[in-house]
Amino acid sequence: MADFVVIDDILAPKGKIVVEYRGPNPFAFYPKISGLMQSIFQARGVHYFEDEFRWDVSSDPRQFLLRMHLAKGFDRFSEGRVDLKIIGEQPSDPKKTGAIFVEIGSTIVTRYPASTPLQKLVVLPFLIIYHWVYYNKIRRQYILRYKSGVERLEAEIRNTFGLVMRERLA
Repeated sequence: MADFVVIDDILAPKGKIVVEYRGPNPFAFYPKISGLMQSIFQARGVHYFEDEFRWDVSSDPRQFLLRMHLAKGFDRFSEGRVDLKIIGEQPSDPKKTGAIFVEIGSTIVTRYPASTPLQKLVVLPFLIIYHWVYYNKIRRQYILRYKSGVERLEAEIRNTFGLVMRERLA
């Protein structure tokens, strides 16, 4: 089924937020991620996915890679998504210095279904009008909500590690 798809990058033009930490016990953040994302984005466990979990015990410090995302539908057309990529190294002694690199990205995806060429030909003009006159305002609200949520998530991550928020330009 071919759809008309509009993808909005919440953090455009930068695309990602990066948080870096060097200090004791960086992996301590991992158990908090799921609950934090669910509370910020008003989601449940069924919306949270851990896509990849790698933990290398062959060396010290132990290296790890985590990829997770939260995907929650707003209505029948749009879905919000927040992606986290976490790379780090955790010493076997949690009091020793380790490191963590957290990358946050987010998108809003809007899909308008159109399965046949006739539907595409007939529906396309109406979709364009509907999208730009009415639904675009709704999508903008979703974008602002998720942008605010991503900024709050960054603040919570920085707070967990005791890092200071940096001022953003525009």
